Amino acid sequence: MSARRDALFALALWKVRGAFPAATLRDAADHAFALELAGTALRHRASLEWAIRQCVKRLPDGELWAALLIGAAQLLCMPGVADHAAVSETVEAAKPAGRGAARFVNAVLRRIQRERDALLAGLERQSPWIRHNLPEALWTRWARRWGEAETLALAEAIANPPRTCVRPLSPFGAPADCPPHPDDPGGTFIVPHGRRVESLDGFAEGRFVAQDAATRHAVELMEVRPGQHVLDLCAAPGGKTAQLAACLQGQGRLVANELSPARAATLRDTLARCRLDGFVAVTERDAAKPELWRDERERFDAVLLDAPCSNTGVLGRRPDARWTWTARKMRQLCATQAALLDAAAGCVVPGGRLVYSTCSIENEEDEDQIAAFLARHPDFTLETSRLERPAPLHDGAYAALLRRH
Repeated sequence: MSARRDALFALALWKVRGAFPAATLRDAADHAFALELAGTALRHRASLEWAIRQCVKRLPDGELWAALLIGAAQLLCMPGVADHAAVSETVEAAKPAGRGAARFVNAVLRRIQRERDALLAGLERQSPWIRHNLPEALWTRWARRWGEAETLALAEAIANPPRTCVRPLSPFGAPADCPPHPDDPGGTFIVPHGRRVESLDGFAEGRFVAQDAATRHAVELMEVRPGQHVLDLCAAPGGKTAQLAACLQGQGRLVANELSPARAATLRDTLARCRLDGFVAVTERDAAKPELWRDERERFDAVLLDAPCSNTGVLGRRPDARWTWTARKMRQLCATQAALLDAAAGCVVPGGRLVYSTCSIENEEDEDQIAAFLARHPDFTLETSRLERPAPLHDGAYAALLRRH
């Protein structure tokens, strides 16, 4: 199957079922190109759909929508792809979509190719959320909070994915050919362009985990030392869990919890690769239900809650997430985060630490969430918090250190 057909299928599956394109394309024959096609199409979705609408009476659904999107992405956003290949091979990939699909896709893509200059000029006159590929509601929200100039800077920061990075696990050093990250030269290292993390020396031996530089604060604020009892409440995919385990140096206790069976399997795979599965106890409880944690009350010196969130800090790396953001969904996530925080609080020993982290930059999920928690739990104090907004070299993330009296 061609990379274009793989990308087309991944986009159609995402549109219908919400399946992550990166997961769908994990085993694609030409993984890098298929991922680039799908990522570019989603990253520029608003602009591409506007251009397509100028050439059709009605935007199609399903695989036809996906075919037009990846075709337009190549013609308008990927100058390294030859026009003839962008059109002919996308048309070929669209043939399984049904009778007449190839003819329709060919006609639309040929028109986009002919009218490219006029379409790009017309795009420059559209609303900023179309030009910068964000949902209108999210653009408006950011502009209200930070102003138009800062919102534009954020949109430009997430226009491309930040570099993939890794963090070595003690006592190992950085993989060969991975330069230090300028924001964290002693702990985070940049994967060279065109290299997959899995291809680096030391990956199979579990010497490092993939982690963006902005998310390092959550582990650092935990201040884990050998002999402590530690709980990671929402642990998958396991990168932070592995770092916490490395800090314990085989002394103490580490419980890693993950409710989703599929994500728990990924967590176990990470721990097994890092040779930590014999040390870390994995559980699959609902972390938001305090009654399931009665046996663990006041048992842990440090608890990490890396909470589910709206992902607005990682929209450059996760372009699909920008199109699933809604204010309603974020409010539902805030309720879940509050329940998780309440459950986590009961597991912390007096004098212990609770670190709350998200990959969101929304105040309701970050600062406001912590303020509400402190109002409910006067036996905790906020010691420090760190908010990183997305930038060309890293994602956005939030972390707060709470101390129990």
